Parts: sequence; C-alpha cells; structure tokens
Amino acid sequence: MTTAPHPIPVLESPEQLAECLTQAQTWAEIELLTQAYPDFKAIAWKQLSADQQGRILKLRDLKDKAIAQEFPLGCLVQRRADPEQKQGKVVDYWDAYGVDYVVFTVDGFTDWCPGSMLERLK
Repeated sequence: MTTAPHPIPVLESPEQLAECLTQAQTWAEIELLTQAYPDFKAIAWKQLSADQQGRILKLRDLKDKAIAQEFPLGCLVQRRADPEQKQGKVVDYWDAYGVDYVVFTVDGFTDWCPGSMLERLK
C-alpha cells in the first residue's frame, strides 16, 4: 500500500487555491495543485501579491536543485553542531566549488552554511 506524498485538498474556489499556493513549500506541491484545479489557476494567480508570485516562480526555478528539495524556502533549519540551537528560516541558496549552501535568517540576521551541516526542523 502506498500513500501520496502530498494529498490534494478539496478546494471550492480560486481563493482557496491561492491560499494553498502560498503555503506550498516545493514546486511539486505547486504542480499538483495547479494540475488538480486548472480552472482556478489563472484567477488564483491574480490574487497573489507580487512577492507571493515571485516566491512561486523561484520554486519553479529551483525545482531541479536537490538542496532546495531537502531544505525548501521558508523551512526552519539549525546548524547540526550549534550549541545555542538557534533556528533560521531558509531564504535562498548558492553553490561554489561543488558545495551547495543554504542561506537563512536568524534573529533578523542573514547567515549561510553548507547544506551538509544543517538539519531541517520544519
């Protein structure tokens, strides 16, 4: 017996779809929702703010990056060896010399760390 990784909610309006799109953390979730409700897609998109649309477009651009799938935008992360156990929210990614880095904010400050040294909390 297998279960779907992301169950598709029952939606009755474009407004509900817009809300679900803003909560989606991966491009796969966005695709599932928009494919399930193609009639709501255009109206829901218009209801999103420019920032929300930009975030969704960024998810699309990152869909093939493994680091973005492991640590989706907006998820909480923590350095594995952090004695203070400070948590940060993922805001971006970059790579250099074959190492994928995660950019996150902690207490209003921007920090970055190789993905291999982070753990995802939520």
